[in-house]
Amino acid sequence: MIDNRSEPPPYVHIKRNAYLIKKKRDGVIADIGCTHCKSTECSDNCVCRVQCISCSKACRCSDMCSNRPFRRDRKMQVVKTELCGWGVVASESINKGDFIIEYIGEVIDDALCEKRLWDMKYKGVQNFYMCELRKDFTIDATFKGNLSRFLNHSCDPNCKLEKWQVEGETRVGVFAARYIEVGEPLTYDYRFVQFGSEVKCHCGASKCQGYLGSKKKITSKLDISWGSKRKRTSTSCLAIVKSNSF
Repeated sequence: MIDNRSEPPPYVHIKRNAYLIKKKRDGVIADIGCTHCKSTECSDNCVCRVQCISCSKACRCSDMCSNRPFRRDRKMQVVKTELCGWGVVASESINKGDFIIEYIGEVIDDALCEKRLWDMKYKGVQNFYMCELRKDFTIDATFKGNLSRFLNHSCDPNCKLEKWQVEGETRVGVFAARYIEVGEPLTYDYRFVQFGSEVKCHCGASKCQGYLGSKKKITSKLDISWGSKRKRTSTSCLAIVKSNSF
């Protein structure tokens, strides 16, 4: 379907996740902080940094510490693409590993998530965006969110998603997987889970797989990174369902 609108579909812009369920606070570590860091720049071995925990008031480091990635979004612009609906391009150069923007929306439970998915499917809605934050916690950026909802898929992406703990709250951030130039589209691998007809991929990458993901039931999950250094004892998962109007 061709989208001839001159502006993106309307949505409510929010700056933080809107919880429609009771928020859970994680971890004792977030209350202890990085007790061995003494300078404004936490070391690579900082106890918070290696576990993808943003430094907080409990840390000894300065408020200017670089291990507080969710404080500033990078500059970007929503644009209409030729084949992939609406997308986002970088308005400034971004170094590898830099935080770009937080993936936010309404946080809902599994029951409401499934209800919304089926309701939208029956109504023929083609643009919807969901990711699993943790067990029975899903971020739905369909109706409320920020510019992260416009990032398109690529089979060779320049961004990746990571889960971090910030003041005890689990949040999802978009980080640069490599150096990104001004004007370059911001993309990540949806690892799309479909529950309808196949969705053709138009990313244009040399190793494009042709179609987005595989056909599975809508409750399927996929792996998400806690960051390159975090050691995990249990599987962390992310399920994203998004379909642009092509």
